[in-house]
Amino acid sequence: MISKIKTILFFIFTLLLLFIIFTFIGSAQDAEHNRDFSLYSEFTNIMVEKGKSFDLDTKIINTGQKSEEILLSVIPDQQAKNWEIYLQTSDYNGFKIRSVGLLTKEPDNSKTIKFHIEIPEDAKIGNYEFTLKGITKDQEIEKMLDITIGVIEKKEELNQKVPGEIKLTAKYPAIENPAGKEFKFDIDVENKTKENQALDLGIDLPQGWDVYCTPQWKDNRISSVKVDAGSTENLSLTITPPTFIEKGEYPIKFIVSSGENKQNIDLKAIVTGTYKLNLKTETGQLNIDTIAGEEKNFIVYLWNEGSAPIDNISFFSKAPENWEVTFKPENISVLPPVVETQIPEKIEITIKTPQQTLPGDYMTTLSFAGTQDQKNIEIRTTVKTSTKWGWIGVGIIAIIFVILIGIFIKLKRR
Repeated sequence: MISKIKTILFFIFTLLLLFIIFTFIGSAQDAEHNRDFSLYSEFTNIMVEKGKSFDLDTKIINTGQKSEEILLSVIPDQQAKNWEIYLQTSDYNGFKIRSVGLLTKEPDNSKTIKFHIEIPEDAKIGNYEFTLKGITKDQEIEKMLDITIGVIEKKEELNQKVPGEIKLTAKYPAIENPAGKEFKFDIDVENKTKENQALDLGIDLPQGWDVYCTPQWKDNRISSVKVDAGSTENLSLTITPPTFIEKGEYPIKFIVSSGENKQNIDLKAIVTGTYKLNLKTETGQLNIDTIAGEEKNFIVYLWNEGSAPIDNISFFSKAPENWEVTFKPENISVLPPVVETQIPEKIEITIKTPQQTLPGDYMTTLSFAGTQDQKNIEIRTTVKTSTKWGWIGVGIIAIIFVILIGIFIKLKRR
């Protein structure tokens, strides 16, 4: 009886011990997996005068059940050149930081740091995107916080312009077009003064671009315009970039002035790039001669006359039945503009005709097709009979001739 009691007690003790062990392991695993943190700022889109500096409070909070070391960095806007950007402590004499350590219990589970930015005096007006990045030391958890900084002009500069005298507006200040195509901006010039104004027109744009201005709905090109007091003149500004310009965004400034009274408006031309495949044979001719049953090799040069690369160019052919057409190389993954490479791509083409092909002229179409453009050419192939068959024919005729002479001589003797 006592032995049974001991056995039961031992069994109960074992179950309790296993329960405690598994509970501890489960809790440890839950604690390990329950990890997270957050980046937070009360203001994520702000406007600041150029030439100013400021500190933006940003909070880092450990929301998990494990102490963490968070590595911090700032990804700046590519247009934010010569900006001073760093992270520092929130103390009065703050120092720059690259990481923070966070515990799991308040108040030690969070830290407030300052995102410090100094904007240069020559910064351009517009929006700039910055990203505050935090990642745990073991690289397991990563968080991002996007912050937009809108740069505006200084108040004293705004006051100097005496707003409201001459006002320029454009319905579409940013236009997208391929290189070589016209960008047409419709601009309203409003005279809000009490006097008539004779305004000279000017423009600041990249070198090599063509530009002219006309009254809206008219063809007369003008360099000045008269705007009566309290009235508005509608102008069309036509700008054409060079054909081979790289794709990208190009700022343009349209200016009107009369004496000390000067006003401008910022415009933007977004060039998407052009794509134009072109090719020619090495000889410049579109016909070749070959012999039935033999291979004929010739060279084609392929190039991109556009301003942006052409991708995934494949080669195809349409030839008479049983003809074999091969290309070397078989394709081109990307073809940059020829203004960059300075040399075309060399493609070796082989055409093999069947042995039984009859003499004559045949057409073969060669196609070169990329993602953005394609080009076709037709090659006239003149197939001739092999000369060896001519010599064989001559031999047969000679043999027949000899046999006939032999028969003639034999008959003459009889």
